[in-house]
Formats: sequence, C-alpha cells, structure tokens
Amino acid sequence: TDCSGACVDTGSDPANCGACGDACAAGESCCEGACADLSSDGLHCGACGHGCQGGLCSDAACQPVVLAAAAGAPLAVAVDATHVYWTHRDTDEIMSAPIDGGEAVTIAESCPSFGIEVSATDATWTCAELGTVYRAPLEGGEPVPLATGLNLPMGLALDSTSIYVGDDSAVKRVPIGGGEAVQLAVGSGSRRLEIDDTHVYWTNADASTIRKVPIGGGEDVILATGYFESHEVALDATTVYWTTPGEGPSVGSVNKVPKAGGTPVALATGQASPFFIAVDGTHVYWVNVADGEIKRVPVDGGEAVVVISGVSPNDLSVDGTSVYWTDESGFVMKLAK
Repeated sequence: TDCSGACVDTGSDPANCGACGDACAAGESCCEGACADLSSDGLHCGACGHGCQGGLCSDAACQPVVLAAAAGAPLAVAVDATHVYWTHRDTDEIMSAPIDGGEAVTIAESCPSFGIEVSATDATWTCAELGTVYRAPLEGGEPVPLATGLNLPMGLALDSTSIYVGDDSAVKRVPIGGGEAVQLAVGSGSRRLEIDDTHVYWTNADASTIRKVPIGGGEDVILATGYFESHEVALDATTVYWTTPGEGPSVGSVNKVPKAGGTPVALATGQASPFFIAVDGTHVYWVNVADGEIKRVPVDGGEAVVVISGVSPNDLSVDGTSVYWTDESGFVMKLAK
C-alpha cells in the first residue's frame, strides 16, 4: 500500500496497521492488519498467528485448555482429527470429547486400561487385570473381547489387519476382528509399542533394550541396549525415540536410533524420570514425572525446553497443532504448540 509515498505492508506495519496512519499502541504488533498485544492476545500469543485454541494467553505463552473434567484418574490417551479419547483408572470408562471443546461422552464401561488406540470406527484398548483386548464403536456400545489369556497386556498398536500387543512376557499379534494371539517375540512388552509398515518396535524394560521384529514374524533385532527401565517408545518415518529414567535422580535421558540400526544418540540428558513420549514432524515431547513437566527437543537435536510445568500427566499425545495429556488431577488437557 502507498502511504505518503512509501510502500508499506499494512498487514504487518505497526505504524500503518490495516490502513495508512493507523498506528498501534506502544508494545503492540500488527498482525493481519489488526493491532495485537502478543503478551495477552489469544489469537496472536507470542507471535502473530500463534493462536491458543481457546486457551488464555499469559506472558506471551498459551495456557492449557480443559477438554474434560474427568471423574477419577484418566490414564491412557489417544487423538484423531476430531476427538480425544481416554481411559479411567477409577471409573473403568472409555471416553471421548471433541478436541475443539464439547461434552465428554462414555464409549464403553470396561476396566482400568493403560493402552488405547482408535480407528475410523472403533476404539480398541487393553485390560491388564483381565488379560484381554477389547473393542467398541466410537459412538458407544458394549465392549467386544478380541483376545483373552494375555499376561498383563498394556501397549497396543493397530493396522488394517492386526492388533499388536505388548504384555508382560511377549509381543503378540491378534487378528483385527479378534482371535488367537500369535507370539512375535519373547520379552517383556513395553507399556507402549509402535508399528510401521514392516516392523513392531518396543522397549524390553527387563533387558534394558529397544527392539524390533517383523510384523509378519521372524527374528527380533536389538536396536539399542543398556537403557535402564525404558518403557515408552515413539516413531517417525526414519527413527525410533524412547525415554529411560536411569538409575538415580535426574539422570534420565531421551534418545533416538535409526530404525535400520545404528548408533543411539541422546537428545536430552539429566532429565528427572522421563517417561511418556510422543513425536511430531519436528520435536520429541516427553513428561518428566519427577518435575511435573512436559518438555520438548528438536528431533535433530538442540535445546530442550519446558512446554508446561506444574502438571501430573498419566499419558501424552500430540497432533499437528496441540499437545494432549491426561492429568492425575482428574482433567484431560490440551495445549497449543
């Protein structure tokens, strides 16, 4: 725009914001042609265009949004394009709520579960105390047992044909419609396991190793060893990530290794009991249980930063815009990245 003979961008110029001569107040920025206080504007928090998705903006940082005030302690969490899903330790419910806010609904009543995954139509979860994997429609219904006789199943993952389960003695595969569990590898399955098109990846906490095995069966491979009591694993297209608490206070680490094998790399060290982990295209997120923090670090390495403190997550998930967690306080939370 020509303002008094000068070419200016009225979408971002604080001296000519939205129109020539319309100046923003001291300390304000011009965001999309409107003046904004980046320290408190929920649509432009810390930077123009960084919205808090319904949360408040305080000191240029987005604050978390309560998606559900859950009765009892929510545990495992999963997210799809429209909803967040979680399990309960106290009420034994499988529940969901819209990620943009709305009423929480019960999908099924089942048991305390430490693992949940969702497809386009169904929720699938483990029941450790009954040694069973269940499924119910996302719109709600009676739980259907898909596999029984498992040894404290916890982590699970899905593809179009199978359910992959980590229990206390092995990693197993179950037909997606239910049936007999086939053992893929011996060794304590992790609380969380992950799959890609060719392999299952998991942490063997008892042996302090990170492993993979072909989804169709075959020899399992050790990708990394010497990581004390690792329970959590996450994947991207090329890399396996995991947390290990270490043998002492503030000696935990967040690590990665190529899926194809190679030298493990520590992305963050000196962490206070790191546990739950998730990854997006740019960062690894994890929970430092001892400090009550969610932190993140770039997948290629760099400075680890605190995303939020003063929380008590029981599980963690991320999507393209937000971080989600179930909190011991009884809430299901979302925080804009």
